[in-house]
Amino acid sequence: MGLSSILNIATSGLSLTQSSLAVVARNVANADTPGYTSKRLTQENILSGGVGIGVRGLALSRTVDVFIQSQLRIETAAFGDVAVRNDFLSRIDQLFGVPGGPNGLDTNINQFIQSLQELTASPDGFTSRQAVIGDAQVLAQHIRQLSQDVQTMRQLAENSLAGAVDEVNEALRQLATINQTLGTQTTGPVPPADLLDERDKFIDQIAKHLDIRISEASSGAVSIFTRSGNALLEGLPVQLRFDQQGNIGPLSLYSDVPADRGVGTITLEAANGFSIDLIRNGILDSGRIGGLIKMRDETLVEVQAQLDELAHALATSLSSKTVSSTAAPAGPPDGFDIDTAGLLAGNSITVNYTQGGTPATLTIIRVDDPAQLPLSNDVSPNPNDTVIGISFSGGAGAAATALNTALGSLGIALTASNPAGTTLRIVDDGVTGTSDVDALSATVTSTSLQDDGNQLPLFVDGGLASLPYTGSLDFGGQKLGFASRISVNNLIVQDNELLVRFASAPATPLGDATRPLELLDRLTNVPFEFSPDAGIGTTNSPFKGTISGYAQRVISLQTGRANQAERELAAQDVVVTALQERFSDDTKVDINHELSQLIELQNSFAANARIVQVADELFDLLFRTF
Repeated sequence: MGLSSILNIATSGLSLTQSSLAVVARNVANADTPGYTSKRLTQENILSGGVGIGVRGLALSRTVDVFIQSQLRIETAAFGDVAVRNDFLSRIDQLFGVPGGPNGLDTNINQFIQSLQELTASPDGFTSRQAVIGDAQVLAQHIRQLSQDVQTMRQLAENSLAGAVDEVNEALRQLATINQTLGTQTTGPVPPADLLDERDKFIDQIAKHLDIRISEASSGAVSIFTRSGNALLEGLPVQLRFDQQGNIGPLSLYSDVPADRGVGTITLEAANGFSIDLIRNGILDSGRIGGLIKMRDETLVEVQAQLDELAHALATSLSSKTVSSTAAPAGPPDGFDIDTAGLLAGNSITVNYTQGGTPATLTIIRVDDPAQLPLSNDVSPNPNDTVIGISFSGGAGAAATALNTALGSLGIALTASNPAGTTLRIVDDGVTGTSDVDALSATVTSTSLQDDGNQLPLFVDGGLASLPYTGSLDFGGQKLGFASRISVNNLIVQDNELLVRFASAPATPLGDATRPLELLDRLTNVPFEFSPDAGIGTTNSPFKGTISGYAQRVISLQTGRANQAERELAAQDVVVTALQERFSDDTKVDINHELSQLIELQNSFAANARIVQVADELFDLLFRTF
């Protein structure tokens, strides 16, 4: 090997050392740059005819554990979901307070009950009556405010979804550009390793919002799919569309039917014209987006339902009355007659009967909106009854005809008729031992303030016009969003003597505690059956108890959920942190290591320079000799 070869080899060593020093300088400068991974310049021996003639640097390389990176992205998506739940559930918990606390919902209910109790002792006292009105208004206002706060959080989730979709779309656009560069670049001023860092940064942004799957080509270009296999980036990026809605309220619910949907949905639109509703198809179930969807469409909707159920119980427990039946003319067939004149939409008739030796219960609910029929059995909180929805808008005769059709389809051996006026008669089949009507009664909403019993419609539906609250199922149901509309009957606010005077002629003495005692008993002693649709109790075992007890159950449920979400977040944080540390240990810039490398490169540069110097001296000696 000649001196020229030695000089060339040493020169290539100097060149490589200079490039390696540049890499060290970049590593040190970017030690705290988010997403930057430590780089190393790979090198190889240059061969000619099987003999080494120098050294050269290849591409920059990164030390990235792809498996750990993939797991980190999966757990990051799960963390985003849990973090959203923890954030929203902690806010709900703060809204409801603690049972018995100064801001607790049950505290307002108990204060209202206490005022009624004091009224029973001094019904003739103006101050006592006014205290009941005032505490009822405070309670109604608290329920309305809670409902408003819940809908504000649903609007926040809606707005956050819009922001998340924009971030995903922007990251997909950036990745498409990087993919194109990675697919065409072989050499240039920007090393591919740096592009991979930039690529991973945008992938990580998407992983916060969605649970994704990555496919990487040899060039470093990536294809991105949802976990269910829908392509987000495969060549060209898709466009996620979110039709954000404003002014979300209790009636703004998600529906598979676009015309009925009151909130935004996320649609994937590909360049080839393919389109799919990701929410309707249940594709977005993790990440921040999945968490926001669950909060907006499930958790917060359920909280609203619990408030509606509470408001429903307050209104109906104080305003309902039982209408008894009378025996039908002696048969066979035998049964009972009941007057349906006071039956309003949402009110019910209960038939206790025996068929084939087995006792059973039939609940007949007035429903005048044909779009709501037929009704399912879970409309009633009673897990053991059969529910039939019947329209009474055409009179008792038409109602009896419709009821007979329904009874026949269910195989119930009872017969309904309309002997006169508004009377509904229900009898057995006239055959001894086959079917028997054991009892018949109706539960109706009283709209009268006097001369109709001791009940009182204290709470009304204060929407566009103050209406009696009956729990009507017509046109979407009156219960839906009732918590946002519950108000104290203005006629009672204007005349608080109505809290005592249940009769007008002769007028009930103001010292009579009959009505206050009745209202107090209904709130504290008479158990109320709450619908399990709101998440309290189960279909087979619905919650049955006082209104205050239901409020305490709601508060405890929200506290329990908030605590559970906090524990899940802490556990998920441990998982993500551990993965981040493992990933960082492999990829982050280690300053101590870089300084060690710097010393090695400095020595290498000096050694190569010394070889160049020796070669130069030998050349000089050679020329002087000759």
